[in-house]
Amino acid sequence: MASEQPKEQQVKPAAAAEKPKSTAKLDEIAKVEHEMQADWEAAHLFESDAKPGQSKYFVTFPYPYMNGTLHLGHSFTVTKAEFAVRYRKLKGDNVLFPFGFHCTGMPIMACATKLKQELTTYGCPPKFPVESAEAAPAPVPENKKQLDPSKHTSKRAKASQKGSNKRQWQILQSNGIPESEIPQFQDPLKWLSYFPPIGKEDLKTLGIAVDWRRSFITTEVNPFYDSFVRWQFFKLRDMKKVEFGKRFSVYSPLDGQPCADHDRSSGEGVLPQDYVAIKIAVAKPFPESCKLKPLEHMSVFLVAGTLRPETMYGQTNCWIHPELKYGAFAAGNNEVFICTFRAARNFAFQGFSEEPGKVKCLLELTGADLMGLPLKAPLTSYPIVYTLPMLTIQPDKGTGVVTSVPSDSPDDYMNFMQLKTKPEYCKKLGIKEEWIMPFEVIPIIDVPEYGKNAAETVCAQLKIKSPNDSVLLEQAKQLTYLKGFYTGKMCIGPYAGKPVQEVKNTVRDELIASNQAVSYSEPANKVMSRSGDECVVSLCDQWYLKYGEPEWKAQTQELMKKMEMYHQGSADVMARTLDIFSQWGCSRSFGLGTRLPWDPKYLIESLSDSTIYMAYYTVAHLLQGGVLDGSKLGPANIKPEQMTPAVWDFILLGGEYPADCGVTRETLEKLRAEFDYWYPFDLRVSGKDLLSNHLLFCLYNHAAIFPNKGPRAFRANGHLLIDNEKMAKSTGNFLSLHEAISMYSADGTRIALADAGDGLDDANFLRSTADSSLLRLHTQKKWIEDVLVEKDDVLGAGHADNFHDHVFVNMVNRAVRDADKAYERLMFREALLHAFHDMLAARDLYRSACEELGIPMKRELIMWFLEVQAVIMSPITPHFSDYVYRKLLHKSDFIWHATWPSTDEIDVLVLQQSEHLESCIYEFRQLIRDYLNPKKKKGQAQAPQPAYPQQAEIVVATAFPYWHSRTMELLSEEFSKTGQMLPNDKVAPLIAADPQLKKSMRKIMAVVSFLQEAVNAKGKAALQSKLPFDEAALFRDHLQYITKVLRVPNITIRVTDAVDENAKLVPGKPAFVLPKAC
Repeated sequence: MASEQPKEQQVKPAAAAEKPKSTAKLDEIAKVEHEMQADWEAAHLFESDAKPGQSKYFVTFPYPYMNGTLHLGHSFTVTKAEFAVRYRKLKGDNVLFPFGFHCTGMPIMACATKLKQELTTYGCPPKFPVESAEAAPAPVPENKKQLDPSKHTSKRAKASQKGSNKRQWQILQSNGIPESEIPQFQDPLKWLSYFPPIGKEDLKTLGIAVDWRRSFITTEVNPFYDSFVRWQFFKLRDMKKVEFGKRFSVYSPLDGQPCADHDRSSGEGVLPQDYVAIKIAVAKPFPESCKLKPLEHMSVFLVAGTLRPETMYGQTNCWIHPELKYGAFAAGNNEVFICTFRAARNFAFQGFSEEPGKVKCLLELTGADLMGLPLKAPLTSYPIVYTLPMLTIQPDKGTGVVTSVPSDSPDDYMNFMQLKTKPEYCKKLGIKEEWIMPFEVIPIIDVPEYGKNAAETVCAQLKIKSPNDSVLLEQAKQLTYLKGFYTGKMCIGPYAGKPVQEVKNTVRDELIASNQAVSYSEPANKVMSRSGDECVVSLCDQWYLKYGEPEWKAQTQELMKKMEMYHQGSADVMARTLDIFSQWGCSRSFGLGTRLPWDPKYLIESLSDSTIYMAYYTVAHLLQGGVLDGSKLGPANIKPEQMTPAVWDFILLGGEYPADCGVTRETLEKLRAEFDYWYPFDLRVSGKDLLSNHLLFCLYNHAAIFPNKGPRAFRANGHLLIDNEKMAKSTGNFLSLHEAISMYSADGTRIALADAGDGLDDANFLRSTADSSLLRLHTQKKWIEDVLVEKDDVLGAGHADNFHDHVFVNMVNRAVRDADKAYERLMFREALLHAFHDMLAARDLYRSACEELGIPMKRELIMWFLEVQAVIMSPITPHFSDYVYRKLLHKSDFIWHATWPSTDEIDVLVLQQSEHLESCIYEFRQLIRDYLNPKKKKGQAQAPQPAYPQQAEIVVATAFPYWHSRTMELLSEEFSKTGQMLPNDKVAPLIAADPQLKKSMRKIMAVVSFLQEAVNAKGKAALQSKLPFDEAALFRDHLQYITKVLRVPNITIRVTDAVDENAKLVPGKPAFVLPKAC
């Protein structure tokens, strides 16, 4: 396989939207970026080798799946690693950011197969029929929660967003592939040779600081990586972490194998939902009019899926939807199961059919055909119960048959009582009295808060009036099921007095052992494979990893405790999942990947060959040398077949040197030294959806294979929206990485990605931010180029020697300090605020002040500012920063080799004075604007606009009213105790306790309501009664500046010691008095 795609074949997709009419500014910035990238590549700038004795920082990103080009969602997470690694380089670390490409699993194979089917059916090029888009599956309501408290379900945001009815031919066209070349993609290996090189080029164009020598693709196509994964699984087998057996798995009948997350077009993250299927026998003899009469010689059961087998003691009837379609299906052993066709399909793959995977329907039925059937229900005290109608049964959940336990199920209770209390309604439905009237609710569980009839109690408390009150019934269901499970005790049967939690599994096992129930499972929500097949749950023979094994789980929990997770939400998700996760099928029969070394008819699935590959990065450059498929030998000159398990043991585990391996000890020592230096990795960034699978599996496998080299940090982020809407090709709200760069430049895109967000909530890429960032970069470039050739009347000589110089220096130092803290915490939006916006604000204020006063900015300070900003912005805008650093400031080395700037101690007083001065000037401007635009008085003509004022007075107060200063003292004392502002509801009692303050309560609370924001910004300083400087002196010292900025030539300053009881004129809030308008 060719390792690199020929340049002429790397066709990029067309931009999703038109560029601006003039692209001159974009073209100018893009030219700079291309020049910088060429310089970096020529210098092999990002290639990093082990340097014993120097601190290191090794960051990784989950390699993207290569069934298409990279999009902005990939790029958003990639930049988290990119910003971090560039920052750590500035801080003095030897850094490494490698990048691989994932090709394992079903998606590529499914896409190739789909294309082949299209060309076979519709010709080449295909002529598709005109057809309406298939309706998207309805989303699962949020209030439909899992009702088995002991089970886990995934809540992944992407779970049902991947489905598409687009033809594969059209998808490839949208990726910019010429029609003449598309037929080649019927071969899965074409995808492996085509898309990874394009992904690599797109990332280079974004300016990612990757050591591309360490890049590779997965699957057995790459013999080096293949040997690594085989070694990993040999180790797991030797540790007895992998076993063979039958287990429930989401399964694609069309593909004939389990369907893992990466193999799905929709339903990613959906797990099997386990039920107990209660076998409710149809009582013999069958009624003569019954449609089931031809099956009387067989054992016929209505099978009802339940999550609560311990409640079967309370059955009073069985529910059927009268309008649903059912069937009588051969289940083997002369048994017949009555359920929906969907459930029968799942049963057939779980051993309940005459032929595995084949559904045999003996009779087609409707719910109406089954109404009033006499039944023998397990465990209930009633010898015979009957089928009754329930209209809220869902056809896509469970079996379509529902047990009725009105003592503990609110739905059952409301439906049951409606039939009991409304004889006319029953008559209308054809329900006979003997089917319902002789039956009463059977108490089975005593719940401390609700008694022995929990459903009745909760329905009464919530005032539920009808079975149609779905929202309230869902709320009632959550209350009764959770309370019943966690606090209830059985009050019937052999386990009376025992907690429900203890009894549940025992009752389940007894029902199954006595053939009164069977295990049944189905996908928790609809799952579609990439082959277009709706998946079932199948009881499969497969190899599985024994996640959840107590000892292995404990080791993994210990690793997690030592990690930095950056967000508590991430730690919570992983801890919860780790606590309940068990077993994972790791083998597949079909697709691409590495074959299980001891059972080669199976392939290792895509989430199992990607758990410790970060270790492979440490030596990949010596084995492959950047040839993606490993088709050429790397610098170590080792052949793939020489990478035996013993060799990997020597490199990665400190094993004995295998003398017969054919590789010199010196060569293998070089590989070992690389691994020992770089491992463990210091940071792995990821989307939040991988917390509950990939990142969890990563921890488990490190605990087993590298117990002393566990990951040091995971940093998860939310998914990316574009302009506050989900990314989707179907709606046109989509940007590939290539498209974004072509429209906004690399650094413009990077700024918008940094600005999009940092938390676990979904982030928002704004096109307007990307566009404005491009324009600001261009404006900044032009300003720098212009200012560097200005004469000394614009840039003066000398050191900082005036107030505005000192303000500028301290604003820059503060921005550097705050950006440093933000980068350290991987909060890149905040870092952007300080490194970009705060720095430009400092520059703009300094420039404006100097212009107003007619004095030059200091050349020394401006040159220092330009260098500092270039450096601290280089993690986010490396092209622009390096251009300024080398081309404009004429530094001899790349900014990549710069160090984070040191800062002097910040003069807080100077910044406080400046902020107060500028804040007052802003307020004075507003007053002048109001003065020049007087409001029209009711009933009077509009007054003529006054002339611009030529004089004004600033009045400075020296004292607060008592109530104000005393309140500040009290709040400051409380802040010292708790470290935070006292909440408003706690302030009122504090004030009321002081008789002198109580009479000013209204004024005090008005002041307090505005204090919270000030405290958030300034801390305890916002609660001080005295200013830390002489306010009047500040205005006097800078009177010339004030008059020039306000354009008012005659301003006087007056100090008053009068107390304003309304606190409108107090220290820090001067008055600005203008002459009365004539």
